[in-house]
Amino acid sequence: MLAELPLGQPIPCSVSADEEGLDLHGALVPHPTCSFYMRVSGHGLRSHGIHDGDLLVIDRSVEPRSGDVVIVAHRGVFLLRPLRREGEQWLLEPQRAGEGVIVLDLESFDRSGLFGVVAHAVHHLARSPSRRR
Repeated sequence: MLAELPLGQPIPCSVSADEEGLDLHGALVPHPTCSFYMRVSGHGLRSHGIHDGDLLVIDRSVEPRSGDVVIVAHRGVFLLRPLRREGEQWLLEPQRAGEGVIVLDLESFDRSGLFGVVAHAVHHLARSPSRRR
């Protein structure tokens, strides 16, 4: 069975000054003054499409919603976790067996530790000798 893959018009990675090209930074980082990059270490969020070595774009201007993956400062380290709302409570889902949920107070940003919402995860599909981590 052959599946069709709908493609748009390809845009070359290098374009001259008089050609219109794709602004990758503008597409991935719509709020540059509120955005940060972080590199993932670990395999805990593969089910969410985030892999070891991925480059994350974290947007601090985005209002978090249930189902978002967020970065939270917790006990001196950054945690990357899915956010879930149950009734009036906001919870960080555990990533390993034996971990408990972490309850957040999103009404008080300063006390919650919420750093930002993961807007994009950029990961490589092909291994390239020029790829640097």
